[in-house]
Amino acid sequence: MTIPRDPPNPPLGRWGKTWRVAFVVIVGFLAWVTVRSTLPDDISPALRLWAMLGDLLAGIAAGVLTIWRRRWPLRIALIVTLAGALSTSAGGAVILVLASVAARRRWRELAWLIPLNIATGVVTERIYPSLDENRLNLILTLIMITLLVAAVTAIGYAVGGRRELERERVESAQRDQERRVAQAAAAERTRIAREMHDVLAHRISLVAMHAGALNYRKDLTPEQMSQALTTIETNAHQALADLREVLGVLRDERADAGAPEPPQPDIRDVPHLIAEAEGLGTRITYADSTVGDVPPVLGRTAYRVVQEALTNARKHAPGTAVRVSVSGASPGGLQIEVRNPRALQPLDHALPRSGLGLLGLRERVALAGGLLRHGTEPDGGYLVSAWLPWPAAEPTQGVSR
Repeated sequence: MTIPRDPPNPPLGRWGKTWRVAFVVIVGFLAWVTVRSTLPDDISPALRLWAMLGDLLAGIAAGVLTIWRRRWPLRIALIVTLAGALSTSAGGAVILVLASVAARRRWRELAWLIPLNIATGVVTERIYPSLDENRLNLILTLIMITLLVAAVTAIGYAVGGRRELERERVESAQRDQERRVAQAAAAERTRIAREMHDVLAHRISLVAMHAGALNYRKDLTPEQMSQALTTIETNAHQALADLREVLGVLRDERADAGAPEPPQPDIRDVPHLIAEAEGLGTRITYADSTVGDVPPVLGRTAYRVVQEALTNARKHAPGTAVRVSVSGASPGGLQIEVRNPRALQPLDHALPRSGLGLLGLRERVALAGGLLRHGTEPDGGYLVSAWLPWPAAEPTQGVSR
């Protein structure tokens, strides 16, 4: 993110504007009253008229110009500082614009403004001479003016430093927010990609298996070939429908982010998944010994475990008998095991190994607080085993937290 060279000044609140106006008015008025009370009796009528009326009008004009000091800081500072050479009542405005320019923390601007302030202060002292004008008083006056200008510059510089620190904090918070948004978007894309894998791998594996059979089985009867083609067509259409449902999450920005996106089966759909696989020729032994109603989130994760395991068994060990068992109860957790023997013969048309299925499944189980174990068993078969914790029951109403 590009930071502008001249970042906008922070807006002033009502109190910030009030005390600045009050400062300009009070300091200017006190300076004007002080000069009037110390004027010698033998000064010229013109100077006395200027001290009584012109000085006050010039101070009012300088105070009004400070309204635009944040829009044109250098121009307003130059005009107000020069006005301060002829008007003691402009002292409050001069101090305010000097502090405002110092808050910009640019020494090139202060290099000419600081000497100008000291010089105009000396000019003011020469225009309104005091009763005792010896060299020592002039030196002390110069030192006091220099110290005053230095103090105002230091205060303005410190205020500018605090503003820059606050601005950096805001910009850092904005960058962190943008980074979190980008990370959330990337995580959502990854989640959707894995969801698409979970949904489509099951269908595509069926299509690939039957298409491969048609490729090297030349002894099929017309009825068998028609049945295989019907299976391919049905699963291809179903895969397309599932893909549209998943991609619908990307297109519908008004969808509730907290609601589960379709398709979202749960553990009650496992028998249907197994029946579908059996109807396509996979031999499956299914045992369900769960006790109680399985929560939807837990059931959805369990369904994905069984679905991915059956998909891998069909891809890498077709024709083998698969054993699926689901057991558990609250609060012990849910145990899912899917076993299949090694392939009966080497596969000539094996599907590519993407690795995304088990990787996504491992992260899905980990997010649910469970453990996933998979690998080859001593007899050459393959085991996918997952343990999922049973979610704690929601606290009842009336129980203090």
